[in-house]
Amino acid sequence: MRPLRVTVVAGHAVLGGAEAWLLRLLDATDRLSVDAVLLQDGPLAAALRERGIDVRVREVGTQPWSLAAPVVGLARQLRAGDADVVLANGVKAALVAVPAARLAGVPVVWAKHDHMYDDVVARPLARLADGVVGAVEELVEPCGRADAVVVPPPRPDRPPAPRDAAKTFWRQAGVDVAEGLVLGMVGRLVAYKGVDDAIAAVGQSPEWHVAVVGDDDPAAAGERERLEALARSSGVADRVHFTGAVPDASHWLAGFDALAVLTKPAGPRMPTKEGFGTSAFEAMVAGVPVVAVEGGAVVRRLAGRAGVDGIGGIGVPPASPDAVAAALHRLTDPEVRAAMGAAAKELVADHPDAATAASQLATCLSAVAHRPGAGLNAGPPISVITTVKDEGEGVDRLLSLLTPQLREGDEIVVVDGGSSDDTVDRAQAWPGVRVIVAPGAGISAGRNRAVAEARNHVVAATDAGCDPRPDWLDALRAAAAESPWPDLMTGLYDVAADGPMEEALALACYPAVDEARRAGVWTRVYGAVLGRAFDPTLPTGRSVAFSTAAWEAAGGFPEGLATAEDVTFGRAIADAGGRAVLASDAVVVWEQRHGLRATARMYHSYGVGDGQSGHPLLVGRNLARLGAYVIGPLVWLGGGRAGRRLVAAGAAVYLSVPVARARRRRAGWRTWLLLPVALAVKDVAKAWGCISGLWPRQAP
Repeated sequence: MRPLRVTVVAGHAVLGGAEAWLLRLLDATDRLSVDAVLLQDGPLAAALRERGIDVRVREVGTQPWSLAAPVVGLARQLRAGDADVVLANGVKAALVAVPAARLAGVPVVWAKHDHMYDDVVARPLARLADGVVGAVEELVEPCGRADAVVVPPPRPDRPPAPRDAAKTFWRQAGVDVAEGLVLGMVGRLVAYKGVDDAIAAVGQSPEWHVAVVGDDDPAAAGERERLEALARSSGVADRVHFTGAVPDASHWLAGFDALAVLTKPAGPRMPTKEGFGTSAFEAMVAGVPVVAVEGGAVVRRLAGRAGVDGIGGIGVPPASPDAVAAALHRLTDPEVRAAMGAAAKELVADHPDAATAASQLATCLSAVAHRPGAGLNAGPPISVITTVKDEGEGVDRLLSLLTPQLREGDEIVVVDGGSSDDTVDRAQAWPGVRVIVAPGAGISAGRNRAVAEARNHVVAATDAGCDPRPDWLDALRAAAAESPWPDLMTGLYDVAADGPMEEALALACYPAVDEARRAGVWTRVYGAVLGRAFDPTLPTGRSVAFSTAAWEAAGGFPEGLATAEDVTFGRAIADAGGRAVLASDAVVVWEQRHGLRATARMYHSYGVGDGQSGHPLLVGRNLARLGAYVIGPLVWLGGGRAGRRLVAAGAAVYLSVPVARARRRRAGWRTWLLLPVALAVKDVAKAWGCISGLWPRQAP
């Protein structure tokens, strides 16, 4: 499958922890095809361009309201581009990218790296985004999203340098300490990092020096001068060493005796605590004890887990130089340092590498974009199943389209429900196709029989009368190759139409394939409320795949239902805790029923299945539509001018998305006139069928 097209939006041009996370993950995967929009120009832009990534800069001001200006421009860019998904790297980027992506109809994921504005924007911004990624659990908790994904910064690519080599490196970098101990602090020079607390603590700890490793931040001009003045006034200027930015500093951390992360509240529009604490993690990898502010992810990581004795460092209150000095006093003991360093190293021994973390990010982005498995060209063998009865020509056509898509280990299982024509003979003539003759077996029973006899743990299903596109099976295979594997992969179906009436039915009554990947705010709301959108938990048997374990957990396809068995099966998987994804690359073309009478009969049977299933979502939608058709005319006739306006407005809302589709596809005027007819036939037939299906459920 082609790679996932990602537009990265980044708020800051500096190369801090959030930017390092982004660059390392982009370097570690070939599943993403990336372009970038930066809200500031600077080193990040250069680093992206070095990687061959197209970068566009949209400068914004420093005030919060200045972020509104680039939203419209970015929305236009996204609407005109071909991005599958937007990745907003940081809260500043998300404040621009999330509304812009919503306007453009492009899915968007917020990568949250700090705790800025958690009380104000975390929940609403996360709710507006399609997905949230955080470097650690504490970062995503304020978002209130159970589906948030943790993708931590990966462990360093190179193992830490030996201590003696690292000490030599730092000596050459300006940390010339003949005697004494060195406390490292790595990060940009900004007030909230707490370097001033470390300097004050060293004033109480004559054995210790501080190595401040990091460059000036354009947003905190004069911070280095302030810290140097503090060191002079505290009488420790000779024990505070500013190295500037050091490339690959993580490789040399073993040359320090301890590392500090002292993030604290330091003013408006600044983080109040550390997010992941990359330098602390890298110190732990190097076996260096850490002094960190309490109440965050760093101290939780230092505290250890079951089966690990001891801790990897010392927690201190924020903005407390005395507590830092007390921690340094404890760490003066070489045995304490050695024990904590060894525990720290053990605590992060199983942390993921760059390839694993990049795969986690790609999996999240692909699922949000409804392209699971994007960029993957392999996957497990699949058993394709279909049920038929008296469909000789249909089964021939289906198998002619499916067999070229098979790979080693795949199979096709056809269950015949008792055909009286040549369906069985035609199916058996195809090499590699297993035919099971089960007279009297309905669709559900036939599918259950096929799954039970399938050789593979991933099963795909389609029907005669559907034309799978050439990459249909590979799209499902790639989705099944994700880690963790999805339990249910719901593919799409495009509706063939011949003539104005069928075109009107296709536009008004079925989900639209193009909206599965790109849908504006109103189209999303319309589809969610009225059921005119593809839902990963409501598959159809035309295009779906699932694991045999999920099939067993759901109890198989419900054999008591003649229709709606597929959507009921999908809901059962979701209700059992299964993970469902929408696979928009897995498309079949379905030939709808010809004529209004045949369409009405089909929808009536669907409604019967909805009613028999008793599922609140399926039944509720049908009864709500029926209520609208009953109440609407009464309000029109008896509600006066206000009532007629209300009914007209409701009808306009109901027709809005079908009309928009007709406009996009440049439908003829006859199709436009038939849109209300198509909707009415579908709604009334299905609602009446639902009532018919419910009625036996009421009987004693």
